[in-house]
Amino acid sequence: MNAQGILNYLEMLANHSLWVNFSMHILVFMALYAIFSKSNEMLRCWIFRAAVSILFLSVTINAVVFGNPFHAVTFGILALTSLVQLFVRKKAIQITDSKRIMAVALFFIFIGLWYPEFVDKNALLLLVVSPVGVIPCPTLLTTIGLLTLIMPSVNKIQYLITIIMGIVYGVIGVFVFKVYLDITLLILALYAGSIYFRGLSQAKSRSILCSPVA
Repeated sequence: MNAQGILNYLEMLANHSLWVNFSMHILVFMALYAIFSKSNEMLRCWIFRAAVSILFLSVTINAVVFGNPFHAVTFGILALTSLVQLFVRKKAIQITDSKRIMAVALFFIFIGLWYPEFVDKNALLLLVVSPVGVIPCPTLLTTIGLLTLIMPSVNKIQYLITIIMGIVYGVIGVFVFKVYLDITLLILALYAGSIYFRGLSQAKSRSILCSPVA
């Protein structure tokens, strides 16, 4: 399938069921509530990780049903890593202490929720029916933003895999499909990557400082 064929496929998928789009937005708001809420920590963890898992699973299922093996494989990997966190990881989620990181993450989550491509609705209605959880790029914008918000407690492997997928889809979107809005995904993925590697560097420095001297 050529680039125009893929774009037509994405448009069809994005408009296939606006109720599904709307339900995915509800999931994102539930994940945000779990991050900022002061309620039971275990419940917050379950809500957040379940929401992220369902977002990835939704894209995977749509790809399987509508016959896109590339999306099915890539988002199947993302869904699997998220489900592992849901059922195995017990660590509480912790919001970032950095106001700058929080502001950047929330901005890109907003772009993912709004994503004015493929769905032919007015700007206000797009806030509740854009194709987040249905097609890859707005889903990755939103989920990378959500994971960045809990960076102190995010699983590093899950974060890295999601960042890599963001870079891959951002490059494809901008340079192959000419969907220039996807530059936002590329920017976010690179920003998240810088946070990831800076965290690794800081952790390595701390381990060196704390290691016993022979």
